[in-house]
Amino acid sequence: MERAANLLNLDSGIKEDLNIKDEVLKVLNGTVDVLITISSLIDSYTTNHQQRVSQLACAIAEKLGLPEHRIEGIKIGSLLHDIGKIAIPNHILSKYGAISEHEFGIIKCHPQNGYKILSKIKFPWPVHKMVLQHHERLDGTGYPVGLLGEDILFEAKIIAVADVVEAISSHRPYRSSLGMDTAIQEISDNSGTLYDETIVKACIRLILEDKFKFTT
Repeated sequence: MERAANLLNLDSGIKEDLNIKDEVLKVLNGTVDVLITISSLIDSYTTNHQQRVSQLACAIAEKLGLPEHRIEGIKIGSLLHDIGKIAIPNHILSKYGAISEHEFGIIKCHPQNGYKILSKIKFPWPVHKMVLQHHERLDGTGYPVGLLGEDILFEAKIIAVADVVEAISSHRPYRSSLGMDTAIQEISDNSGTLYDETIVKACIRLILEDKFKFTT
């Protein structure tokens, strides 16, 4: 009887732990939704861009066979990768025509802005680092730090490829879409130099063989 009671208490404790984890995940998801809503109120274009990047980043992660838990982290990281742009003046983000060097310098601060915002939230994934590193490049020519190869999170490398493909193939405030062929050419030409070769191959297969399409 005592053993049975102990087992029941253990089972109750496990259920309680699971309930707490569920509640924590609900809070985290709610926090992500709030951040996305704030972003959309300030700049709806960036929010749409983040959603599309997340679609492709998650599809690439699935293509590479990453576990579901890791893909969930990539989903959140990509949904928030440009959250730091809420600190960028809207007249710069929405500017039609060429962006000046000074304006681009301001825009380039968004990874650090995003890192500062998200580092206060205890995600079970390194979301803040994904956001900080999504403009880093394998050869060290990226920003904000100029990290090299293996120093860049694999998740950030996935978001980087998805980000570039979406940006090139979609309409931007300062130019029309350059098309998916141009996007594929960019990541193909710079595979192994700017972008991770394995990720590039998976992305190209998704687009050309699996006929990946953005849904928003």
